[in-house]
Amino acid sequence: MRAKYLDTNPRRQPEEISELIGMVLESAIVDADIRHGQLASEWADFVPKDWCNAVPIGVREGTLLVAVPDGATASLLRYQIPPLLSAIQDRYEAGLVTGVRISVDRSATPEMPSE
Repeated sequence: MRAKYLDTNPRRQPEEISELIGMVLESAIVDADIRHGQLASEWADFVPKDWCNAVPIGVREGTLLVAVPDGATASLLRYQIPPLLSAIQDRYEAGLVTGVRISVDRSATPEMPSE
């Protein structure tokens, strides 16, 4: 004997595609802050001198991920996180970035401004 499953949802009438697309888009909305992109594009304009060799990767849940080319740079920058957070706060208001995570990526090189 097979188990019988009860369908508690009443049969719905077909909906217009525009309504369905709207529902899909609403459920897919990501909490993004445009200032994250600004932070990456304006990085060289405001970071302390010690951070010029670091490359901002992105911000997730308030933590800025930064790539550096080697372990020595990562070790030195760990002590320079407070000045970086202060510079970010001064430029973009408090709360945009609350922490920094540094990762070593040997291919990470900052883009040099073209003249």
